[in-house]
Order: sequence, then structure tokens, then C-alpha cells
Amino acid sequence: MSAAATRAAVLDDWSTIHTPDCPLHLEPRDPPIAAASLAAMLARPPATLEYEGAPDGIADHYGDLPNDHVTDVAAQARRFAKVMCVATVRVRIERVDSNACKKIHADYTDVRLITTYAGPGTDVAPHASEDDRSECCLERVPTGWIGLFKGRTYGSNHPPCFHRSPPAGDLGAKRLVLVIDTPSSPEVPISQ
Repeated sequence: MSAAATRAAVLDDWSTIHTPDCPLHLEPRDPPIAAASLAAMLARPPATLEYEGAPDGIADHYGDLPNDHVTDVAAQARRFAKVMCVATVRVRIERVDSNACKKIHADYTDVRLITTYAGPGTDVAPHASEDDRSECCLERVPTGWIGLFKGRTYGSNHPPCFHRSPPAGDLGAKRLVLVIDTPSSPEVPISQ
């Protein structure tokens, strides 16, 4: 990521996403997943594997997936639930090779976690506006990095992060992406 894109917070402390001037929080990392596990996941046909519930239920739900992959998904879900003060999360593991979601947009959610395990990472324009979503401002989040993307419903005075999925179909790429959201229905927050 260049200096322009790093105006987004790049720290291990995910709580920075709650500050008004932080539409995107990035955490550099190399996921602790073996190459064989990634190859097994990429060998599957394109699909979306979904889960909604407590982070501790992820291992049972995704029991047929490689253990190191499931362990990482569960760890990120626990961290996300803690920073968002929720007891349950919505998880999607997506194997993508199409041009889905290639328009620059901001999600209709409060905060979304996106990490790309394989293939090109998400393209971001964290300080774009509703009126200026040109592709010239896009930068690619490195594969493996965790991104917390502020959405349109976070609250007033908190601008969202505009982004898009790279056009995997045009690039001839296979992507393996983890997406974690807050629950679809309101709940009583847990303490941090």
C-alpha cells in the first residue's frame, strides 16, 4: 500500500475503526495457513460457505474444511465480535473467480471485515466520496492483510470506505475471501 492509502489506520488495535476519521483499518499479516490448505480450498468449485452464530461455533460448522483455515476464521471472528461488541457474527468464506462486486461501492453495514487468503486483495479508495469514486484512486490491499471497512450504516460523521472486488474473471484469478459482518438482527452488546 502506498503512503496515500496508508492514511487509513494500519495497526494491530482494531478499535481505531470506531474513530470518525478512520473509514478503513488495515492489519498487515501473513495468515497462518499452509499452502496445502489453500490449494485444497482453491480446488473447490466457486461457492459461498455461510455461518451465523457465536464465534465458538465456527469450528463445528466448518468442520470439513482444513483445520488451520478454520482456526484462523474463528480467531478473526472472535476479534471482530469483541471490537464490535456483539455475541454473534455472520461469516462468509467465498471462492470466487468471477467479476462479482467489481463496481466501486460502500457496503450497507456498520463495519465489515475482509481478508483475502488467495488471489488479488480488495481494491480500496478509503477517502473517496459519493461523488468521486474514480478508479484512479484505487489501491490494492495485499493478500493476507485484514481490512475493517466502515460501511454506510455506521453512523453520522463516519464516512464509509469505498472499495471493490478486483475483476478476478478478467484477471483469470481465483480468490479465496473471508467476510465477517455483525449480525443481521440487533442484539444486546457484550462487554469488551
